[in-house]
Amino acid sequence: MARSAWTVWGLAAGFYLVALFHRMSLGVASLDAQERFDLGPGTIATLSALQLGLYLAMTIPAGLAADRIGPRRALAIGLVLMGAGEIAFGLATSAPLALGGRALVGVGDAFMFLSVLRIAQSWFPAHRYALLASLTGMAGAIGQIGTTVPLGLSLEGAGWTATFAGTGVLTALFALACLRWVRDRPGAAAATPPAHDAVLATLRAAWARPATRLAFWTHFGLMGPFVAITALWGYPYLVTSQDVAPGTARIWLAVCVASFGLSAPALGWAVGRARGLRRPLLTAVAGGTLALWTATLLWPAGGPPAALILATLVATGVSGAASMLAFDLAREGNPAAVGGSATGLANTGGFTMAVATQLIAGRLLDTGWGDGIPSALLPMLALMGLALVMSLRLGRRAARVPVAGGAVAARAEGVPTPA
Repeated sequence: MARSAWTVWGLAAGFYLVALFHRMSLGVASLDAQERFDLGPGTIATLSALQLGLYLAMTIPAGLAADRIGPRRALAIGLVLMGAGEIAFGLATSAPLALGGRALVGVGDAFMFLSVLRIAQSWFPAHRYALLASLTGMAGAIGQIGTTVPLGLSLEGAGWTATFAGTGVLTALFALACLRWVRDRPGAAAATPPAHDAVLATLRAAWARPATRLAFWTHFGLMGPFVAITALWGYPYLVTSQDVAPGTARIWLAVCVASFGLSAPALGWAVGRARGLRRPLLTAVAGGTLALWTATLLWPAGGPPAALILATLVATGVSGAASMLAFDLAREGNPAAVGGSATGLANTGGFTMAVATQLIAGRLLDTGWGDGIPSALLPMLALMGLALVMSLRLGRRAARVPVAGGAVAARAEGVPTPA
């Protein structure tokens, strides 16, 4: 049983690794995309925001689809859609086809993460959920590392079409492996999907709980900067605003992603052993990352030192890893009947922030406001600060709200409750 559980989850997490490669591939390819499609930075930001926006819009429907058809089929659908989208993006020579390709990537991507978490929830005991969520995040980080130096080398060597169309074909073929070897749960028991007329009521019930809103704002403030920087703005910020060589910029972004991958399992393990660490740890990571980005973006003329930029990128990676704990907050602070919906709502937080940052920064760059990308990223600081304030407010409220069975959300912070 244990070996089967790890095998099934490992395959599913591997498909999420592929999804992160596709989701974040525009980050290093953004300057190439501007040249290939003759587009300005604002339009490229719209291209990225469209993909992330569709991911955001489809997150909850995709989670409900996983309830109805099972995560195995949901993963296969996501792989096919991402593969088709990446093929179209690789073959595109004009903006409309490129937009269509990235749109398909965003829709397919939405089916992946929550399906992997659903498999973890079905195959493993509850006390391992935080660790499995963090390990899933680590798998995604490994896929994202592929979008830094390896993707840059492939674009330089094999070219645009071979790189993107080739990975698209391979991704579509992975759907066959998913259908062959992944199983929704141990044994042959089928999931019981929620009634159609109960879906909206379930979502409303989940959002009404402070723990769900706490998880949303936690994910908003911690994952948002990581996605905004690594999916689009980090590479052009380093190359065009800080005069970092392209190869070095890719390495620095790889360091950011690697810090995510290395810290995710460590944070999950630590919180699994000492639940009382979770809230102070999340607050410290959010506050520290905000402080570093504030210093980096507001540094006087001449630009921040390389050490500060690298420290900020490392903190951003740790921030993204810490956001995985938001799903543990949502799961533990809700009755089982709305736990899946609460997790889906939490997952929209960081991508809402990332889409807002991308669109606002792109608009500011198009209007010529400020001194380029550093000024265009200043609204990100306000969004991070808002998330920190909301998390502090909701954290106290969530600890007082009872959960089904007489337990309270404070149990998630290590407070014992009667059996």
